[in-house]
This record gives sequence, C-alpha cells and structure tokens, in this order.
Amino acid sequence: MKAIPKTEKISPSILRFLSKRGTGIVMVVVLLILGIRSPMFFNPNNLMDVLKQGGILTMLALGITLVLVPGGFDMGAGATMQLTCNIAAALILGGMPPMLTVPVGILAGLVVGLFNAFLVLVMRIPTFVGTLGTMFVLQGVTQMINKGKVMNIGTRPFFTALGQGHISIIPVIFIIVLIMMVVIHLYLKHTQTGLRMYASGQNPQAAAIRGIVTGKYMLIGYVLSGTVIGFTGVVQCSYIYGSTPIIAGIDFLIQALVAAYLGTTFSKTGELSIIGSTICGFFIAALSSALIINGISNRQISGILGVILILSILVTVIRKREIGQVTIF
Repeated sequence: MKAIPKTEKISPSILRFLSKRGTGIVMVVVLLILGIRSPMFFNPNNLMDVLKQGGILTMLALGITLVLVPGGFDMGAGATMQLTCNIAAALILGGMPPMLTVPVGILAGLVVGLFNAFLVLVMRIPTFVGTLGTMFVLQGVTQMINKGKVMNIGTRPFFTALGQGHISIIPVIFIIVLIMMVVIHLYLKHTQTGLRMYASGQNPQAAAIRGIVTGKYMLIGYVLSGTVIGFTGVVQCSYIYGSTPIIAGIDFLIQALVAAYLGTTFSKTGELSIIGSTICGFFIAALSSALIINGISNRQISGILGVILILSILVTVIRKREIGQVTIF
C-alpha cells in the first residue's frame, strides 16, 4: 500500500510575516490592480493630489487615535473639524490675520475635548451617546456660523500654503502630517503618560490595580485629540479656501475610524498605532481616488469603507481574544 502523503503545513515564519505585513501587501496589491486598470491613477499630479487629500483625513485619524488609545470614543470628531474650519473662515473674512486662526482653532478644539471629557467622566454618560450629542450641537453651531452659505476666503499668502502649498514637489500638508505622526508616536510610546494611556485603554481593571487613574488619561486623550482635530479644521479651511455649509463630518468620521482601526492590523496584538493610522489614512485617500477613476460612485465607496471598517475591527477583536484580552469597541 502506498503511504498517504502528509498535508504540507505553512511555515511558521511565513505565517508571522503575513501576520505583520499582510495588510500592507493587500493594500499595495489592491492599488496596483486599480492603477493598472486606470493608469491615470499613477499620474504624478494625481499622486500629489492624493497626498494633499489624504492629509486632512490622516490628521483627523491621528486625532481620533489619541482618544481611542486610553479607551475613549468621539462621534463628534468630524463635526469638531468642520466647526473649526468654519470658525477660521469666518474670522478671516471678518478681518483677522489668517495665521492667527491657527491658535484659535486649536483652542476651540481643546474646549470641545474638555466638554466631551466632562460628559463622559463627570456626568458618566457613555462615550458613544455623549459624543453623539456633542456632534449634533456642533453641527448646529456650524450652521449658525456659515448661515447655510459657502465662505470663500480666496488665496491668502502663507495661510493657504498650509493646505495647498508645496516644497519642491512635496505637498506641505504631507510634511505636516509626517511631523505630527513622529511627535505623537514618540509621546505615546516613549513617555510615561503615553504608556499609561495605552494601559488605561487596553485593560482598565489591571491599570486601576496598578494605581493608574484611568479617568485622568482619558481626559488627556480627549484634550490632545481635540487640539489635533481643531488644528485639522484650520488646515482644511486652507485646503478648500474657506468652508462649505455641507455637513460632511460623518463622512470624514467614518473614513478616519477606518484608518484608525485598520491601522491596528499592522500590530500583531491589534494595538492602536499612530504609524498604522497614518499609513491607512493615506491608503484610504488613494483607494477612494483609484475607485473614482475606475468609475465607482461616492455612495459605493462609502459602502466599501464600511465593509473595511467591520473587517478591521473583527480582525482586531480576534487577535485580542487569542492573547486573552477582551476589547469592546
């Protein structure tokens, strides 16, 4: 009798490689396929536009990641960005020097972050419900500011360079995002406060036993997130030369959440990652551009991003269960 051949097993080293690099490989393959179908995607001008478009999304994703790390959540992140965008446009049209709107936008975002922290930590309102209420309030305030009209600030020296300028061929906004990524990553990974933020979000009970006041680090998360998102809104004002009355906060929020949670798949343990959020933010911008060039409508793109969000969260939950962690998103 012939011996039945044994089923060949995949090498553990290959499995480890796919676990760490699989997401990146899939991203590259998807973009290559879409680019081959429509070569215009690889046009240098289009790629530079992708970097600019992805800059706003990625900055928002970084802000959301900051509040997710210590265990918080912010449904109003997109609305905060749109609010500070409109505040900046209104102030510039009112005569304020454009660059002064940067600290004003940061301050406005910080105030929103503090308000969210008050609802969640003091009033004990669940994060989703509390920040959802904040989102509707901010949308109302934004509509009061723009009165349902476009606010066009035109070209302003230095200010519009934030969103539309270039250094050589590299968009300024892309350079800003890279600087933010490095600073926030070093803060979270190489400071005591940042490490405790991670500990608070990954296992609040264990963190409390070790004497870590989890509420304190969630407060820090909301404040830092608010300042980043407030600045993002000002850069968006620069990028679109003003503001629009269209309520686009939800669309930005969904895309930023996709970037943040998809970024966790770059970690073997499903840990939130500033670098992962940055990579995925620009990937989503590139994917959206490639799909549009291939004839896919914006409505279909929203559905595709929704599926990616669900799958990325599912992968993260499975990985955390494998190492004994229970995570509730």
